[in-house]
Amino acid sequence: MLNSVFFATFDPLFDAPEVCSLCTSNPPTFNYEFCTEDLTRGRQETKGFCCESCAIQLLKGLESAESQEWAEEEAALAADHLDVTDFQKRRLATFGSNGHD
Repeated sequence: MLNSVFFATFDPLFDAPEVCSLCTSNPPTFNYEFCTEDLTRGRQETKGFCCESCAIQLLKGLESAESQEWAEEEAALAADHLDVTDFQKRRLATFGSNGHD
């Protein structure tokens, strides 16, 4: 799975909505593109304008997906009886205890 999120500034005088595309209540702060890609569904993109709060939620969603992927990879390696000590240390250093232990 390959996920990504991109944020950019925009000119509020041209082609910008008055509210966030995601929450439809706050004024937008960023232009964004959120992409997910996997073998079953292929590539899916969401583009629009978002407020700061929704930008944080998009980034947290990306972090959660990556944390889950690392945890699944660690479990697969452990199931193959491989030493995952270094992998686990890195995952915990990166994501903390919320990293899908």
